[in-house]
Amino acid sequence: MSTHKKIIIVLFISVLMAPSFVSAASVGGPELSIPEISLFLKDKAVKKTLDRYDYAFNLKVGMDAEIVAKREFSSSPDDVTGAEMEGHNIMLKFSDNFKDIVEPYIKIGTSNLQMDWTQHGNDIRVESGTGFVYGVGAKVKLYDIKDWGVKLTLDTQYRRSDLNVDKAKIGGSDSVAAAINENFIIKEWQITLLGSKKLIIPMGENDYYIVPYGGLTYSMIEANIYFTQSTTGLLYSTYNAGDKNNIGLVLGFDIMPFYLSHYLLNFEMRLMNETAFTLGGTIKF
Repeated sequence: MSTHKKIIIVLFISVLMAPSFVSAASVGGPELSIPEISLFLKDKAVKKTLDRYDYAFNLKVGMDAEIVAKREFSSSPDDVTGAEMEGHNIMLKFSDNFKDIVEPYIKIGTSNLQMDWTQHGNDIRVESGTGFVYGVGAKVKLYDIKDWGVKLTLDTQYRRSDLNVDKAKIGGSDSVAAAINENFIIKEWQITLLGSKKLIIPMGENDYYIVPYGGLTYSMIEANIYFTQSTTGLLYSTYNAGDKNNIGLVLGFDIMPFYLSHYLLNFEMRLMNETAFTLGGTIKF
């Protein structure tokens, strides 16, 4: 293996294993057909032929490190105000590209979140322990102008975070409140319309790509977080709080690194309804 390949593999693995701080459903790049070549190659010519013959089955495995710096919520009860969430998710993504038209996927991983709000005249902070997150979704190609490398893609996904309450604080105190009947569950539905432009970098035998993309996302979230203060019997709850703003902006780009056409790196940020960032990587098997 060449020195260039070794360096890029080390960098790629470092990206996948890097710690992060996020929550929010990562969208990812809209290009369904890249990475282009499988990781485990036999004879190159035979493999290319098999890739064409078995084009309906292309397993990809990725990892997303998501960071949510701020996401604002609204709740029906008047005494619940200023609800904000921050935290991180680290998720594995398994997907399969069917004929470069549709790519269903599942996500599993861990999450650690924090919710702040004001209720009963007190500032409330609830911190979750590291818990389980799972999701399902699909990307669908809507329109493709191949001569220009322009594509319109629709992404839909559902995600659920089942977490435990680790700490509950009342009135800005550093001390942990005596809490019972705790709950920390978040459900999210999201649909995103993306436009992308594939930029091809000719490198001889294989082409390499940079794919900038952007679009709008519509999300519906339920943050059902509550606990009862055992000493007073008061219930502190977000009452299924939803997004303060349902419309968000997604900007990002994919990079297929030189010499490694079975790898893909993704960088993404989400604005307007939240401030969030994602660093991801994908391997095609």
